[in-house]
Amino acid sequence: MNKDEKIVSAQIVGIKKEEIICRTENNKLINVDVINNDEIFMEVMVDLLISGLWVPVNRQLKKFLDYDWLDNRSLETY
Repeated sequence: MNKDEKIVSAQIVGIKKEEIICRTENNKLINVDVINNDEIFMEVMVDLLISGLWVPVNRQLKKFLDYDWLDNRSLETY
């Protein structure tokens, strides 16, 4: 799996206490574990769910990215 395949665009389609369910452009589901139950983080996730915005997700690690997927410098570490 190359770098381009690891990072995908996804929409949040569901939120549970310990995981966030995302759907990729290819209709594949990715369950992202919620590591810290931060109130502000969860509010942002609910806002993203309601708005339908696409967010970058590392498909292999099942984590949200801390940076924008257009930033090529941050891809070098993955």
